Order: sequence, then structure tokens, then C-alpha cells
Amino acid sequence: MKSFTTLILVFVLLIVSFGCSVKSPKRDNIPLIKKSLLKLQQAVEQKDIAAIDSLLSGKIKKEKGSADSLLSFVYGPNGNLVFKQFGNYEIAYTKDRARIDCFVMDSTKSKNRPIVFYFRFENKLWRLSGFAPRQLKDSTATDSIN
Repeated sequence: MKSFTTLILVFVLLIVSFGCSVKSPKRDNIPLIKKSLLKLQQAVEQKDIAAIDSLLSGKIKKEKGSADSLLSFVYGPNGNLVFKQFGNYEIAYTKDRARIDCFVMDSTKSKNRPIVFYFRFENKLWRLSGFAPRQLKDSTATDSIN
């Protein structure tokens, strides 16, 4: 009985020690991620392909993502949709990855064009590593950060 109690105590201590060793990502990343989203928003608003390209991760380039594909999504294939901002965003992040669920908004701030952005922390910057339209029923709590 004493050995069983000792075994349980050791097991509990191991669980506690593993739980304490996992650190939460720094909250300092939140303003940096927001800043990257704002830079992306400004570049998209100005349709500045070079500025958008400077914010892209190597991962998105490998997957054939580009400034052109982002602009095509935001402004539509014919370029006739209106863009004002990426609004109503929610950020989820880890040490080196982030997910931003938001909406492509025009001046009416309608929420009918949802998008998800994926960022990676590379070379001391949060860079866009992917994006995709999302369904309104998606939940950031259950989806991966990528």
C-alpha cells in the first residue's frame, strides 16, 4: 500500500512538473502581430504589391501564394469590390505562429467576407504564411493556428 501511494505521488509530481515547464507565449507578441496586420492592411489598401511581398513568409511563396492572389481575393477577380479594412479581428497565437480571423470590410463595415490569415515569426518579424476565406460558422477555439 505504501509503494502504491508513493507511485501515485511520483506520478502527480511528474504531471505537475511537465505542466509547469510549458510556458505561455509572450503577450509582447500581440502588438507585433497587430502591427503586421496593420502593415498588410495598408499595403492592400494601396494595392502595393512590393509592400505585400515584403510581408510574406517563405512558406506562402512555396505554396504559390502571392500578393496578386491576396489582392484578387480582397478586391475580387474583376477588381470591383471595395476595401476599407480588415476588421473585427480575433488573434490566436503560439510562440512562432498566429492565426487572425477577421473580415474584409468596406465602408459599411459589413461582415459578409470572412477571411483567416496565418502568420509565422521569421527573422524577428511576423510574416504572412497563408490566408483563406472562411465560413462564418468557423470557431477560432477549435481551429488550428497552422
